[in-house]
Amino acid sequence: MTDDRHPTGPPAEPPYPADGTWRADRPALPGASLAGEDLRSDEDGSQDLPTRTGAVPAGITVGPGRVGDLRAVVRVQRHAFPRRLAYGLGTLTLLWVLPHVRFLVAREERDGRVVGCAIGDRQGDHARVINLAVDPDARRRGVGAALLAALETALPGGNVLLMVEQENVAAQALYRGAGYAQVGLARDYYGRGRHGLWMQKRRTDLPTPMLRV
Repeated sequence: MTDDRHPTGPPAEPPYPADGTWRADRPALPGASLAGEDLRSDEDGSQDLPTRTGAVPAGITVGPGRVGDLRAVVRVQRHAFPRRLAYGLGTLTLLWVLPHVRFLVAREERDGRVVGCAIGDRQGDHARVINLAVDPDARRRGVGAALLAALETALPGGNVLLMVEQENVAAQALYRGAGYAQVGLARDYYGRGRHGLWMQKRRTDLPTPMLRV
């Protein structure tokens, strides 16, 4: 997998302190919420779960996002999230240019339409999922699981951390199916009475970093 911003791949640049502290109040960008994924169940209770976890669905490709994709990713964000969680063009552009960030998109093979994105980075010994979004029109096909698997591959080594809304049971099911487990609770993280769940996928024996909000 190549990255048109950095042909040899972006380097890992952990901006967090060396004491292992993981601070929710120090996101990748000012005002950017962590792991703002929204894979909510449809009305019939179905979820964005693939037949084989992480398999790329037929007719979909997953790869590094290009600068020309950013406005399409804005559209996906607006369709996938409440306004308070959707990333705008400025935030997405800054994430795209940061050398330590992996910025992936899923697109339809037939017409190149962007239908999802996954954004993550490394923080010391751990990887982090910053944002995962799938257009509602492309759900129930395994696009979210494919993006998550590709992002994990793009961030090898160490455990993977993310945060998800406590009420977002569909996203939690997706993550548990991919090997994540809850490791903490961030009260009122998404607003009064809207708590966030820290989830982690263990890929090493490294301890879970201290979680602070």
